[in-house]
Amino acid sequence: MTLSRPERIDLLLARDREPEPREQLESLGAIERFVIDTTIAMLAPGQKFALLWSLQVGEQAVAGVQIKERDGTVTNLMPPIEVLEYLTDHKRMSYNPDIGAWLSAEIFIAGPTRYKTNYSTVAVADWMPEVTTDDLTAEFAAFPRPDAEIPDWARSQLDWDARRTG
Repeated sequence: MTLSRPERIDLLLARDREPEPREQLESLGAIERFVIDTTIAMLAPGQKFALLWSLQVGEQAVAGVQIKERDGTVTNLMPPIEVLEYLTDHKRMSYNPDIGAWLSAEIFIAGPTRYKTNYSTVAVADWMPEVTTDDLTAEFAAFPRPDAEIPDWARSQLDWDARRTG
C-alpha cells in the first residue's frame, strides 16, 4: 500500500494540528500493525523497503525511518509522533521482569505483510544515538532485570562511569 503524494502531504501536515487523543491499542500485534502501516504510508511511489528503528533507554526515546533508494542511497525520515508513542506502549506491554525490556527495535519492512521485527533486550546498534550512563541508570530503575540479564556493555559503562566519578 502506497499513498498518493497529496495524501502523504496531508499526513505530514497533520503534525501541525491539535493532536487528537490517541487510540489505545490493546495488543502487541495491533501496535506492530499500526507502526508498519504508518511507515508504509511514508514511502513515496517506487520506494519499497524501509527500516523503522527505535531506541528507548531510560528517558531517551527516539525513532526514525531509513529508506533505501534504488540507487543505493539512504533517506532518513522522522515518523509521526504516534509511532514513537505506540512503540513506547509496546516496550511497556512486553516488559518481562525475568529479562527486562527491549532497548532497541528494528523493523525491516518490505510490504504490508512482509516485515521482520527485532526487539533487542541486550544490543543497541552502533549507528543509533549514544546511550549515556544516566539513560542506563533510568532504564534499569524503570524496567528492573536480574543482574545476569544486564548486558556486558551496559555493565561496563556503568562501572567505568562510577570509577571515573568516584
